[in-house]
Amino acid sequence: MVIAITIIVVVIVAAVAHFSLTQKSKELPTSVESVGGEYNVTLSYFNGYAQIAYADETGNHSGMYFAPQMRSGLDWIKNNTPANATFLCWWDYGHMIKGYAERNVIVRNTSHEWIDMVADKSSVTEFDPNQRLVDVAEALTTSNSSEAQQIMEEYGATYVVAGGNDTQNTWWIYSVAGLEPRDYHEQLQNGTWVLNASGKQGMIAKLQGDGDTGFTLVYEDVAMKVYKKE
Repeated sequence: MVIAITIIVVVIVAAVAHFSLTQKSKELPTSVESVGGEYNVTLSYFNGYAQIAYADETGNHSGMYFAPQMRSGLDWIKNNTPANATFLCWWDYGHMIKGYAERNVIVRNTSHEWIDMVADKSSVTEFDPNQRLVDVAEALTTSNSSEAQQIMEEYGATYVVAGGNDTQNTWWIYSVAGLEPRDYHEQLQNGTWVLNASGKQGMIAKLQGDGDTGFTLVYEDVAMKVYKKE
């Protein structure tokens, strides 16, 4: 059976630190936008970041991270993918895809086991099963696209969103996959950790760059690339 896999690579110009994506702020938003839609989405904009609130079949979700630069890509997902499609993505982007783009995701929250990924632990009120988080991490770190596809099939997923290229994300993703992140990263003289030669063989690095993924590029803008496998 032919499975369509769309992979969106997010390039975040003003990178938001991974560990603080779900941190709630006590400050008032500078503006609030009522988007509506199936899940009655509201976007709140603060100085330097944004949050999404919505209500789906599982209840109310508020104060979740939203990346405005991804909005065009999220609109593309909403207008060009089946309404019942399920996405594999790192959990940072799960609420955006579920709430704004109205598509299912494998994970959209961290797990109890990986709560340390969040700076303000008291702000976390939702958790996903740890095995789901591990499976997503393994799909994003494998160098074999067929292995990623097999994991997707287990969850009925036909699309993939590969998150931004900030090194804090990749460090956590390799950790959750059960791999030693130092084996896939190298430290620059300024102290920044970046993917090394081994890390660049992983699926997430190939999708972010011009690596041989086996997928066809079908959409691209300044914030993301969309790939599809027939």
